[in-house]
Amino acid sequence: MRLGTARLIASIALLASRGSGLDNGLGELPPMGYNTWYDFGCNLNQAELEATVRAMDDYGLIELGYKYFNLDDCWSGGRHPNGSIFAAQPQFPTGTLKPLADYAHRFGLRFGTYTCRGNLTCAGRPGSLGHERLDAQTWASWGVDLLKEDSCYADGDWQDHGTALQQYRTMRDALNETGRAIYFALCGWFPWYAPYGAPIANSWRTGLDNSNWAAVMSNIDTNANLAQYAGPGGYNDPCLLISRSASGAPLATELQSRAQFSMWAILAAPLLISGNVRN
Repeated sequence: MRLGTARLIASIALLASRGSGLDNGLGELPPMGYNTWYDFGCNLNQAELEATVRAMDDYGLIELGYKYFNLDDCWSGGRHPNGSIFAAQPQFPTGTLKPLADYAHRFGLRFGTYTCRGNLTCAGRPGSLGHERLDAQTWASWGVDLLKEDSCYADGDWQDHGTALQQYRTMRDALNETGRAIYFALCGWFPWYAPYGAPIANSWRTGLDNSNWAAVMSNIDTNANLAQYAGPGGYNDPCLLISRSASGAPLATELQSRAQFSMWAILAAPLLISGNVRN
């Protein structure tokens, strides 16, 4: 079966299973691609990231549908006096992510970046609380196609439903106001987001980080009860596909990695590789 036919069949099946999620025209199918977190951690730099883009192309991953190239935490360096965010230097020589986004786009990839709904990101970089509209406009000008918004250093407890949902709605609206189609990945870590996710985001995290096999199994158990919330436009997100950490330590065996991939496909979850594609 040709890849295009297979994707069409999958899309029709999903459309039959549920109404649409967030109405921004994105997320017809769960996103496939790459995320930097378990690969680089906080050791990001533009040259190595461009090498990762080339590796994705060399291995044929882009042709197979792995279309998103997403930065996680640690890319930002601070804010200018006017409040606008800038990328860390010298890791990103221009102080912006635009050259990297342009590079990814040249290979047919969509480019993603990261923030938190609180004052700081999980790694202590600037969060987007109070800067949502300015940040969204900045990312749109850089050519960002996906935003992952985490939940660290936020007002109220992590399970303060009202505050969390309102902060995510604020970012949703800010992204929509840019006029650029930006996939919104809500990263709230708890299954209670699932019933509320579709009008707010294109995907929503339903469990904690899965940096080991026990966490993968826990996220499978959690998502087993959430299937009714997944469909075109919005998906439950049980975290990343794991292989090795940024230091090269194995996070899963090859057999476990294959099992996780199979389960993530069954769960209609995003398939985001987070390992060293260069090697």
